[in-house]
Amino acid sequence: MSTTPYTMTVRERGNMWSYRSLIWNFAQRDLKARFKGTALGWLWSLVVPIATLLIYSLVFSTIMRVTPPDFGSGRQGNFTVWLLAGLTAWSMFANSLNTAIGALLGAGPLLKKIYFPPYAPVLGSVLALLIQSTIELGILLVLLAALGNISWTWLLVPFWMVLFTVFISSISMSLAVLNVHFRDMAHIIGVAIQLLFYCSPIIYPMTMIAGKSKMGIPAGTIISANPLTQFIEVFRDLTYGLTPGPLRSWLYITAWALALAWLARRVYQSRALDLSEEL
Repeated sequence: MSTTPYTMTVRERGNMWSYRSLIWNFAQRDLKARFKGTALGWLWSLVVPIATLLIYSLVFSTIMRVTPPDFGSGRQGNFTVWLLAGLTAWSMFANSLNTAIGALLGAGPLLKKIYFPPYAPVLGSVLALLIQSTIELGILLVLLAALGNISWTWLLVPFWMVLFTVFISSISMSLAVLNVHFRDMAHIIGVAIQLLFYCSPIIYPMTMIAGKSKMGIPAGTIISANPLTQFIEVFRDLTYGLTPGPLRSWLYITAWALALAWLARRVYQSRALDLSEEL
């Protein structure tokens, strides 16, 4: 087997579709390895988010008494269900980034031996996490349906998922490549993800920060500018609030998804075509 570094040709750079089977194989590998050897197996994908949900529900609905919006069906809001909607979207983002950022380093020994496009293990990792996240999404939708909170707006969730997947994959690809060159990147992103959690309306509604400011800048403006805020709010609108969401929010998340996809392509072409020396 040849160990000579391989540089991707121009034709191969844009031929992602032809490597779909390889991406799927990396996703399957990640899925099989994720809970291998554990006693609970795939049940861990439910235990962790449920435990997190219970803790936040106790703190913010009982101790701090955060009042959630009403359901789209008109019923009085439920903080646990409202929180689950936010955590479902957040988990897709945070877990994908935490796992995908090290995907290239993990595939380094294999990449040195044979050629395959470096984006394959990264996208495979993201795909595996998104498949796992559908379990949480399924629980949310079943719970909402049981409460009678269901509408045609659910049909827009797949379109939201496409934009969110592009958004997550683009960030993951850029960070995974940069992490090969700058090994501190994973630690920096770990801290950034924690900050982003509190800078996104996951455990508090946007109405809670309305009118408040920091250094003369409205807090609501700062939080709203965060693209994750718009993704989370649109997802809640579709599933919890049963509205299609503001058009400006859809345009905003679409613009971010496309801009980050373009940026990821630039980072990939400039730094990822031959990583054998760095790996």
